[in-house]
Amino acid sequence: MCVGQGRVNQLGGVFINGRPLPNHTRLQIVEMAAAGVRPCVISRQLRVSHGCVSKILNRYQETGSIRPGVIGGSKARVSTPEVERRIEELRQESPGAYSWEIRDRLVKEGLCDKNNAPSISAISRFLKESAARAGGHKHSIDGILAGRRRDGRFHEGC
Repeated sequence: MCVGQGRVNQLGGVFINGRPLPNHTRLQIVEMAAAGVRPCVISRQLRVSHGCVSKILNRYQETGSIRPGVIGGSKARVSTPEVERRIEELRQESPGAYSWEIRDRLVKEGLCDKNNAPSISAISRFLKESAARAGGHKHSIDGILAGRRRDGRFHEGC
């Protein structure tokens, strides 16, 4: 590490902005979580932000890898037309299904294996784009205004 590059976070840990956490720290995070240590405790003990701990654990859960993602570049296509068709079918069969449930079904049905299945975020992105193409634009604020119906009028009750 060059002088002047390292910064200290609120927990007293040293980091370099925009650079991945070292692999030995990533491994410690996953090992502690596997031992049943909660993410907030891991964060404090290793002096790594809670967001960073969560991101590493989520990536490990999705991919089985502790390696950091690629910095920059564009995202490669993550699925085939056949997988995309099945994702849409599964969404129509179960509109309330979570992306992780769809991913699990793709693997269980043998359409993908755990290593090449689309990530949870890729499935979510695909479903949003698919809904937009179909004319069913979903906005991030839909459903936030409690008590208001789609036509803008309020309904009774809580």
